[in-house]
Order: sequence, then C-alpha cells, then structure tokens
Amino acid sequence: MSTNRRIACIRVPSPRTGGPPPAPERRAALAGALLAAAPRVTPVRGHPGALWADASGMERRGGDAAVARALLDAARAAGEPDARVGVAGCCIAAAAATRERGSAWRVVPPGGDGRYLRRRSLGLVPMPAGLRASLSLLGLRDCGGLADLSAADVELRFGAEGLAAWRLARGDDPRWPFRPAPPAAARAEVDFEPPISSTEPLRFVLPGLVGSLAAQLGERQRVPAGLRLVLRLDGGGDDVREVRPARPTADGRVLADLCRRALEERPPGEPVAGVLLEAAEEGTARADQLDAFRAPAPDPAALHSALLPVFARWGDEALCRALHQGAHLPAEHATWAPLGSAGIAAFAKTEGKDAGVSGDAHPPVRGDLPLCLRRLPEPLPVSVRSDAEGRPCGVEPQAAAPAAFSVGGASCPPGMWKTRAEGPERVSGLWWGKGSAREYWTIEWADGCLGLLFRDAGSGGWYLEGWYD
Repeated sequence: MSTNRRIACIRVPSPRTGGPPPAPERRAALAGALLAAAPRVTPVRGHPGALWADASGMERRGGDAAVARALLDAARAAGEPDARVGVAGCCIAAAAATRERGSAWRVVPPGGDGRYLRRRSLGLVPMPAGLRASLSLLGLRDCGGLADLSAADVELRFGAEGLAAWRLARGDDPRWPFRPAPPAAARAEVDFEPPISSTEPLRFVLPGLVGSLAAQLGERQRVPAGLRLVLRLDGGGDDVREVRPARPTADGRVLADLCRRALEERPPGEPVAGVLLEAAEEGTARADQLDAFRAPAPDPAALHSALLPVFARWGDEALCRALHQGAHLPAEHATWAPLGSAGIAAFAKTEGKDAGVSGDAHPPVRGDLPLCLRRLPEPLPVSVRSDAEGRPCGVEPQAAAPAAFSVGGASCPPGMWKTRAEGPERVSGLWWGKGSAREYWTIEWADGCLGLLFRDAGSGGWYLEGWYD
C-alpha cells in the first residue's frame, strides 16, 4: 500500500438507529461543502451517513491535521454539528478514527495504521458472519489479537477469507474508494448513493466542485478557460457538457452559474450517480496594476468581478463605449464600439484620471446632470397642430403608434398633447446618400417631459425622435 495515499472518513452519527436516511439535498449539501477541503468525495457504501474524501497530496494546505479540521468545519457549516473526521492511510483506519472519544477529529500518522488498529474492535473489520463467529469463539475481540496470529495458521484454518481479514486487522487495506486520476489534472468529483433523479441536489454541489477546481488551478497561477462537466449516469454512460466563460476566470459565482445553466438547458435523461468537473482549458491569471500617483480609480478586479456575469452570459462584446461621429443627425451622432473585458483596465484608469482633473475644467456640480436623449428605435410618426407662426403647439401619436409607447417609464396619455416648442434647428446634408433635410424642435408637454420632434422636409411628415432623460 502506498504511504502517499491519505483517506479521510467523515461520519455523521444518525440521531436514531434505523431512522430514515438523510434527504438527497442534505447529502448533496454536505458533499458540496466537503469539496472545499478535498477535491474528491464519495459515499461509503452501505452507510448513508458516511463519506470518503481524498486527502492525498495536501501538504500545501497544511497537511493531514489542517485537512481534517477543514473537513470538520465544512461539515458543521453544512448543518452537521455532530460530524466526526478521521484521516489515515487506509479506509479501515480512517473509519476507526471517527470513533475516537474526546475529539471530533483524529489523524493516524503515516505508516502507523497497523499500530493504531491493535486496540480497535474487530467489529470494524469486514468479514463473513461465520468467520466472525469463529473468531469470537476463540476469544478474539480486537484487531491486535487477530494480527498477532501467524499468516500461515490463519490461512490454514480460515482460508482466504481469514487471511484477508488478518491483513485488514494489520492495517494492510488495499481498498481505494476513488477512481484513478490523471497526474497533475485539475478535477473535482463527487458520487451519490443512491443516484439522484433530479438536478435540484446538484445546485448544492456545483459551487463546491467549482471552488475545488479553481483552488487547484490557483496553486499553479492558472484560471479556468473552459470546463468539462461530466454527469455519470446510473445506466453506465456519461453525459458530458462543455462550459466556457467569455474569458478565463476563477470567479466561482460565474462558473457555477454557467454550469447550472448547462444543466437546466438539457436535464439528464437518467438518474445521476456522480459528477466530475475538470478543466478542459486553462488560462493565465491576470493582474491589473493601478497607478499610485493618480486619484483613486475603480478597482479593475472589482469591475471584473461585477461584469463577469454579464460577459459570461452575453459575450465579450457586452461592454461598449460610445464613439462620437461628428454628424448632426441624432441617429448618426454616435455609434457603439465593443470594448470587451480587455477594456476594463483602461476604463478604470480613464475614470481615475477624470476624477482628478482640476484647473480650468469645471468639476461636476451635485444635481447638475446633462440631459440624455433617449432615442426611440424608429422615429414615431405623429400628428402636429401648429400655431400661426408655424410652431408646434399640439402633438398626437398617429393610429399606427405602438400601444406600449411611454416616456421615462410612464405611459403617454392618449389624445392631443399641448406642448411648448423651442426651435427650429434645421439640419440638412448627406447629399452623397439619400440626403436629408429636417427641422428639429424641442418640445415640452404639460407634465414637464421634454421631447425631440422633427419635420421631414421631403415628405412633410412629423416624427418624434425621442425624449430627454
């Protein structure tokens, strides 16, 4: 048996013997919480209140004692205050360590499993009932009594079953509850027993899987660029989903949400016996350096964290900035240019620079906000009543106007709106294209809303361009 193997056993004592097994959501919540301390968790067959956790290679996390305490804290955080944890080199010693009195956790030193088991009950060793009865008749009550017998005598008298039990009593336990994992692969997995038939328990497991995977990659200064979510179906097959954020990120909230969406879009057709999450692609962790000699600026990391859900859902082009075109028509005054996540750092620096402007520039005054023109998707045809000077004094949407038309969130009243108007501002040009000649008016109707109205010189029709907010 390899001394590098370290197994943790987490046992949740049942409040009463023979009671109903814990609900799937409760077991999933416990398994998901334990993933924060160990990358692989699987149930102990035949014991609904016990789980194995892979505690191998945890030197960077403080060793066996730190992992045992972390597992215990995770179990208590999941609502299991009476949980007990044992860490050892083999399953039987780890299970025995959960039955220690006076301490909720116990670590068996590497190589000391046989010595630790000597005083433990022989009832911990799995064996056929007939063999157990025979050993009891011989007065053997603890593992040490069986281990002191010679292998030849045990095999001669009790056969292969007796020899297997003798080895277990000496801490020679070859059982390994986890599947072999590729070396240096970043992955986290959890099994369910019995298999779960709905995706609801997975909601409790996904954050733990993502957190464990991100922690493994973080130790190598890497972040996930693509994830492979493998659902191990009860029928024996695998249901594989690919999850890819818009940019590499270690934000657990974003990755867990993407995994959840991947499950909801196509629920598995069979009960799920286990879930494996592994990094299909990795990216480099990025850092954005702020300038210490400028005024305080938005933290790029905080901006990344706030905007990553948007990027993950709508893509890298969700962040845009307006480009001034210099045209006179409102529809062509500016266009949107995608910035992408790479523009967050530049945006933060620009904001910091603007915040420190002084001298001839006019600092913003509280409550002094510029008006913003909210353009309608398409200019809205309206009927206009003019006064003797040709100024619009009444505006009414035509019958073809959309019923849901509103200004600033409030529905506009039907009928003719009495308005005051300021203008006109005449704009013409674009002779190389369709050409345009318009007469713009800024109008104010009775409730104080400001709108932008224009009359097209070609058709003579009036249109509402939008309103000011």
